[in-house]
Amino acid sequence: MMKEKETKKKQKLNSAKFKEGVLPLLGVAMIVFLLTVAVYFVADYVAGSYQHDNTFSGWGYLYTEKPGTVPEGDLRNFNEQNPLLTESGVKKDNLYLTKTITPEDTGKNFVLITDYAPVKIRLNGKVVYNNQFDSEEYVGNCYNSFYLEPSTHEQQIDIFMKLPFSVRFEAYLKEGGDPAFDFPLGFYFGAGILLTGLIAMAVFAVISIVRRRFYRSLIVAGLAAYLGFAIILHLLPESTYMLNLPIWLRLSEIPVQMTFLLTLAFLNGLFKNHRRTGVVIGLAAVISITMMMLSFSAVMVRISSIVMSVLCLAAVVFVARLALSQLERRTQYATPVFIMCIFYALMIFFAGILLISRLRVLYIYTVAMSTFVVGCVLEYTYIHDYQFMMKNSEFREQSVQYGDSVDLISVFIRNMLSCSDQDAFYHTVVTELLELLTKYNSENADADYCVAVKENGVYTEVISKGVSGCHYQVIENNFLKNDKNYLFAETYFEYILKNGEDIGCIIHFENIKNGLDSFFISMLEATYCGLETTYENMFVQKDKRDINIIFEELAENAELDNGCSVEHLENICRYTRELCGRMGFDEAKAEHIATASKLHDLGKIAVPKYIIEKRGRLNEEEQIIISSHTDFGYTILSAFADDPLISTAAVIARYHHEQYNGMGKNGLKGEDIPIEARIVTVCDVYDALVSERSYKKAWTKEAAMNYLAEYSGKIFDPQICTAFLEYLKEE
Repeated sequence: MMKEKETKKKQKLNSAKFKEGVLPLLGVAMIVFLLTVAVYFVADYVAGSYQHDNTFSGWGYLYTEKPGTVPEGDLRNFNEQNPLLTESGVKKDNLYLTKTITPEDTGKNFVLITDYAPVKIRLNGKVVYNNQFDSEEYVGNCYNSFYLEPSTHEQQIDIFMKLPFSVRFEAYLKEGGDPAFDFPLGFYFGAGILLTGLIAMAVFAVISIVRRRFYRSLIVAGLAAYLGFAIILHLLPESTYMLNLPIWLRLSEIPVQMTFLLTLAFLNGLFKNHRRTGVVIGLAAVISITMMMLSFSAVMVRISSIVMSVLCLAAVVFVARLALSQLERRTQYATPVFIMCIFYALMIFFAGILLISRLRVLYIYTVAMSTFVVGCVLEYTYIHDYQFMMKNSEFREQSVQYGDSVDLISVFIRNMLSCSDQDAFYHTVVTELLELLTKYNSENADADYCVAVKENGVYTEVISKGVSGCHYQVIENNFLKNDKNYLFAETYFEYILKNGEDIGCIIHFENIKNGLDSFFISMLEATYCGLETTYENMFVQKDKRDINIIFEELAENAELDNGCSVEHLENICRYTRELCGRMGFDEAKAEHIATASKLHDLGKIAVPKYIIEKRGRLNEEEQIIISSHTDFGYTILSAFADDPLISTAAVIARYHHEQYNGMGKNGLKGEDIPIEARIVTVCDVYDALVSERSYKKAWTKEAAMNYLAEYSGKIFDPQICTAFLEYLKEE
């Protein structure tokens, strides 16, 4: 019964999540689809003004079962008001049309557009055009034409057509020229796209070779060139009767359909885990091409067209499912890929109907427009990726510098603690800060600095190098006004150290080269955190000079600076003490590990605040930096490994993000992970889940317990996890 309730609850939550996250994306895809279709009607209206104004009408026609014969009976009338109608319930595969032409003073080309129909045309009883009418079921061309010479008397035209697919009949007269060719407007449109794509490919290729960038834009340029080629090939049957073998129908159908799959493959390639869907796309392409090439009858061509559309649709569904799963993981570009997949599904379904209906002009438009839309999205993502890559490159260089400089923070704290009097303390401060500045940027070796101590309301300068006439009272007023104990500007920074509620001293550095970037400021904030704590414990509350107390206060400051509460450390300590007892540790050992657990996230004092406080998705480099807090904590604490408690804290800090299955940061697996870290891992994750953070809301106790149970044996030690869950149930 409980399981059924939990299942229903999960289904309800999943349904709500689906409606909240996915339905708006479906709406966006539908809007894009409707806009694309709307643009078609505008384009169709514009293109209609360029249509032939000398279209033939007023034909007499009848359907017939026997090809090439003049049927008996009264002829029906076919014109703009009366379309070609079939007789209900009667299967007729052939069509006879006739028309009397008025005298023409000049010679013209008679043009007939069909749906791959074998055609035979007689003029005044004499055959003047025969497109495999007596030998093939369907042909490879839609365009048929012959030269109609000038005449002073009326002429009779008789047209015999087989109907392999649909009843398409467009006849018009064209002024002069070679009757073998008449390229439609869409053909030139395709040629323009092909030429543009080739030029863009050449430009991007040169740029990529010279500067090693924009190489991914070659994909979009190549896609445009391929689309232009596909349009040209698709419209060749409507441009000439020279390519009239049946195989040309199959060859012209394949490239356009492959445009869908090719574009889909590029969308799929935006994800890292895309091999399975890539195989599906590849299989859809192979099956589609094979079936169409083996379609030797009109029925098989129809079936192949349907199968091609269904396979395209199936491939889109697979990629859409992948995008949906990536949405839940907040993977980059999952949202636009999902929207484009739904848009593509709608367009493929629409295009499939048009293809079956043999509406070739509308079909090719659908393919072109959908490819254009997706191509724009692809190019946007590639440009964004390039900008992201360049930014990450700079970020990576800074993070390496930052990681190297973190080593100095532990040295900084250690040297502060070694000072026996205030004079030594102040000289050590400026020396260590100058070394930190120089380590980050060698040009800062010439930075200027000064230190002033406040006693009885008066500032006395105790250190000065290159700074003359520093206005300490102005600095104090600015600090009081802004309620801050440190200030970072473009070329200078200042620290205030307090003696209780009163100001004890001011440390001022200036002439900083190349400004203070976010990494540098974060590093200086970390040093201030250590400096403030050591100053207070050494000179304000001298009875609290114990290194363990100093580090505990540093850990508390780290939690507060990271938007968390000190209660998190107290909870971890309490949970750890309880778990240690349940795992068989004696009371002294349990207390030792519990106290050390408070320092597990000490390394976060060295993580840039803007990364900790970021509400959106962290990029790859930011994730690396924040995951490095375990190394930062270990680096700082291990400098004091001669203290047993700090030594244990260093181990916990380094390994509390390991996973029991070996998929953690350092790859340790199972019992190779120190048991202190395995215990703290369970406690830390649980308390983090049930606590509200800047990037998430608090989970319920039940949801957090379900998470622990689900990942027992994967992330968490199953024995420790079981003991903790039992404790939570008892609590």
